[in-house]
Amino acid sequence: LYNLDGINLDFENMYKKDRDAYTQFVREFYPLAKEQGLIVSVDVTVPDGSDTWSKCYDRKALSESVDYVCLMTYDQHWASSPKAGSTAELAWVEENLNKTLREVPNNKLLLGVPLYTRLWAYNTSENKLSSRALNISSAWREIEENEAVTAWNDVSGQYEAWFDKDGIKYQLWIEDENAVNMKTSLIHKYDLAGACVWAANFADERVFNIFERNLKQVGSYDEWQMYYNQPEKAK
Repeated sequence: LYNLDGINLDFENMYKKDRDAYTQFVREFYPLAKEQGLIVSVDVTVPDGSDTWSKCYDRKALSESVDYVCLMTYDQHWASSPKAGSTAELAWVEENLNKTLREVPNNKLLLGVPLYTRLWAYNTSENKLSSRALNISSAWREIEENEAVTAWNDVSGQYEAWFDKDGIKYQLWIEDENAVNMKTSLIHKYDLAGACVWAANFADERVFNIFERNLKQVGSYDEWQMYYNQPEKAK
């Protein structure tokens, strides 16, 4: 009906006891999808975590039953996290990528790249932390309008920003084209099948240009290191 290329199975927050049942569902779904000429991918979270968030996936068995496994390497610090932090710092992404590669072959693995930033707000008088998600353009607009201090962080592989307003301390770890550039270099470094994102509508033209360059034009990790391993200046 819609001439789609494939289907992505994204089941989250399942019970650990349903792990094998989910794997069997995927096994039975796959041949039906292939009869329709569809590519099938399945989403998994990073290893190590709660029963309902991480241990509910048999990553190895799932990888044997689909074309691609999409690794959701984001929400390192989630919306209600007790501590402010990056959506997906580079060091954390690479660490969890390596863990996943023990179970999933690299030629089936798609690296998840977040295209949203959390604006963290700490109310000092109430000792209360909150956050809200921003797309890339909105994140930089907040920074510019509030004359935030920005600095590049090599560990997180992204720009950080800070500003105070009306007694609230704000902080961002910015998932923009610079962060995407660093994360997509790992696709070459580990010879992965490619990338997946959440969510495409959060991106801007600069981000799509980085995906185009790093995934289609850059031929190797060495080439990326030679020409593209430095961030552009903050806006």
